[in-house]
Amino acid sequence: MIYLFHGEEEFGKSERIAALKARLGDLAEMNAVTLDGRHLSQEALLHHCDVPPFLGDFRLVVVEDLLSRLEKKGPNGKLSQASKDFLTWLADYLPTMPETTVLVFNESKKISARNPVLKAIQKLGDRGEVVLFETPQLRRGELTRWVAQHARKMGVRLKPGVAEALANFIGPNLRIIHSELEKLAIYAGDRPVSLDDVRLLCPYAKEASIFDMVDALGNRRTPVAFRLLAQMRNQGAHPLYLLTMIVRQYRILLQVKDYMNQGMKLNDIASALKLHPYPTEKAMRQARGYTLDQLQRIYDRLLETDVAIKTGKLEANLALDMLVVELARVQ
Repeated sequence: MIYLFHGEEEFGKSERIAALKARLGDLAEMNAVTLDGRHLSQEALLHHCDVPPFLGDFRLVVVEDLLSRLEKKGPNGKLSQASKDFLTWLADYLPTMPETTVLVFNESKKISARNPVLKAIQKLGDRGEVVLFETPQLRRGELTRWVAQHARKMGVRLKPGVAEALANFIGPNLRIIHSELEKLAIYAGDRPVSLDDVRLLCPYAKEASIFDMVDALGNRRTPVAFRLLAQMRNQGAHPLYLLTMIVRQYRILLQVKDYMNQGMKLNDIASALKLHPYPTEKAMRQARGYTLDQLQRIYDRLLETDVAIKTGKLEANLALDMLVVELARVQ
């Protein structure tokens, strides 16, 4: 069997590969190998695919990003002759590969529909499968549906609104959503997971509340900011924790604004800050409401408040209240 798993969504691909490894049972260590396709030769691939399984029914060979490498064009905008030859050889070899080998091409990018290897796998019928893994979109409701479906698959019951809340709080990081569902299921036990459970246990819910509060401050909506602050206090958040999260958010905004002023785009900014593109996009949207000078002054004021609380000059909750009023008046 030959699989081509391609696309940007890593969690789904890793689940499929894990399921294939699980079929090997105790023999997985002897009969499964992962190869780095960025440096793989024809001879090495042939060797691993032609080796018979040890005691088991099949041997699993996972090749990472080989086709992405072979599709990479040179400075002239064309494939190298070596890449063309490798692709042609591979397309010819696949139909002759031993049936005791399960070969998986695991590609981090979407592979062209014209790729000869993709076409060769599609022609294999029941012996081949091509699956495109794309990240569910939040705005189209795809992510909420994915959360609900994945929870059902895990046997986790969710109360109304929980799937949408997790989608909004976490964004399209499916691995983290899976981990949060596991944690929430253990906490809830036999009952359905509620929104209160999410607010209590999910750190992303608290970060989302901080983001919403900063958003309210940026739009000069002081009452909304105070309501969100009170909500987080009622959930047991310590004032210094809240201040730390506010400082973190404004530090991100300051960095994002600086990068935006340099002309950097979303993916480059996300990479520089080591953030997922989803929260980076939200921060970029928020940063447009400030000048760089405003953000620098806000950041300095936040640090002053931190020192005042820790040195006992200001009571923590009072300091936060004063800060919200000041930040909502920033011009």
